Amino acid sequence: MDTSSNPVNQTPKKKIRLVATGGTIASQARSRVSTEGYQPSVIPVEDLIAQIPELSDIAEMSAEQIFLKPSSAITDEDLFHLSARINELLASDDCDGVIVTHGTDTMEETAFFLNLTVASDKPVVITGAMRPAHVISTDGLLNLYNAVCCAAADSSRGMGVVISMNDLILSARDAVKFSTFKTDAFQAPLYGVLGTVRNGQVSYAYKPVRRHTVHSEFAGAQLGQMPRVEVLYMYQGCDEHLFKAALEGGCAGIVTAGSGNGGVIGAIGKAYRDEQEKGSGGLPILIRSSRVATGGVSDAYRMGSPKVIAAHDMNPHKAAVLLRFALAKTSDPAEIRRIFAEY
Repeated sequence: MDTSSNPVNQTPKKKIRLVATGGTIASQARSRVSTEGYQPSVIPVEDLIAQIPELSDIAEMSAEQIFLKPSSAITDEDLFHLSARINELLASDDCDGVIVTHGTDTMEETAFFLNLTVASDKPVVITGAMRPAHVISTDGLLNLYNAVCCAAADSSRGMGVVISMNDLILSARDAVKFSTFKTDAFQAPLYGVLGTVRNGQVSYAYKPVRRHTVHSEFAGAQLGQMPRVEVLYMYQGCDEHLFKAALEGGCAGIVTAGSGNGGVIGAIGKAYRDEQEKGSGGLPILIRSSRVATGGVSDAYRMGSPKVIAAHDMNPHKAAVLLRFALAKTSDPAEIRRIFAEY
């Protein structure tokens, strides 16, 4: 096990940059016992830092508010702007690591996006809160303190983008939001957490081996417009209506949140088999993911078409992020299959 020294004892202090985007951590509660129905994304980053004077014992802190909005409102433009700013900061000798405060609703998607596009092996740590500021037992301030500890630890270098929440350190690739309200909402159910932050001590047990950050072929990417991808949820009684709507809308790729081992309805499978048999083109790449939280999908069911590709253990919304990057680079099914195998 790789255990870092206490960041408080590091000399000289690391230079950590905080990039704030909003979210529950920057939200104002209606009362000290009201954990829901709060005013979202209104507290500027300077006010957050002012509440934790202990941060000056860990690192030389500086901060900027890149935008202030709920994470459900974040756009592609926002994400590329955020990624470009992080890359700009990390390229400087005056920055040893970056922290991003972010809403939890889409935190795992932003984290994975940055895991693909950050072009540095310096620490990038994303954190937030499940409870708004000023309620009893708000979790935001301790999460932010722990995130600074994580970003300032030498052992965090080369770990890719991580999420630090509820004393845990999770890989951006594997982190999943598992609860709508509990403070331990983020878990890594299939492979486990990378490490922990306890009493200011950062301790890692594992290291990610899938491609990320400096090893990603998408590192530093700045795309004017991302290909359109739709996620289709499979359930008892569903039909091909949304599939047809996605085709008519001209989407470049489809991700299915399939039942069990990525099962899709018969009409979709028939469409891909018919296309392959008749030699006609036009159907988009289809990534088979699963609505089931763990286990992933195998590559055994290709529905007779090279365009049907397994997401393996990647959930539907992260598969959609990766597919959009893949399609921005290539339309070759074999290449997209490689990308999903490597990331």
